[in-house]
Amino acid sequence: MRHDDHGFPPIPLERQLNAVLALLIADREEHRSATAPRTETILARAGLDDADIASITGRDPSDVEAILDRDRPVSVLDRARARMTRSPA
Repeated sequence: MRHDDHGFPPIPLERQLNAVLALLIADREEHRSATAPRTETILARAGLDDADIASITGRDPSDVEAILDRDRPVSVLDRARARMTRSPA
């Protein structure tokens, strides 16, 4: 094992993990099927908040929030309410 010291400071673990996660996200987005959940949804299910997801994906937090809102499943009651409040065609 080499122990060359070139004077480079170590990269903090959080930055290393963010870099690896960003690479995985880029690869996933490139190969994702249309029916697969969005990367933002997967990260939210893993417990990250909108700001964390935005910093990792490079998106604006409001865009992340909109993506997560679109991907949230709609309950049967909400669908029924929407149908009842729709104006007749």
